[in-house]
Amino acid sequence: MSDERQNAMGRREIVAAYIEVLGRLAELVEVCSAVQGDGQELRSAVQRTFGLSPIAAESVIAMQVSRFTPQERQKIRDELADIDQWLERNTGS
Repeated sequence: MSDERQNAMGRREIVAAYIEVLGRLAELVEVCSAVQGDGQELRSAVQRTFGLSPIAAESVIAMQVSRFTPQERQKIRDELADIDQWLERNTGS
């Protein structure tokens, strides 16, 4: 697999995680506020709750609140569509 394709697939995983979590913001806040431990425990809780990889969970935790607006959420959905189109065009690269 090419580096470019591997990078696109990694970015796709993160963007898809954003979309999943942005659809469940109240749950994200609840999970974050219930964690008693450190950042590792928070990452684990986000992973379990949303079924994410460690990298995707870390990206979600680092996401800025400004990404929660409808306009920014649409940009994230558009980015996912662009990545999917790129991956489809570059299958087998």
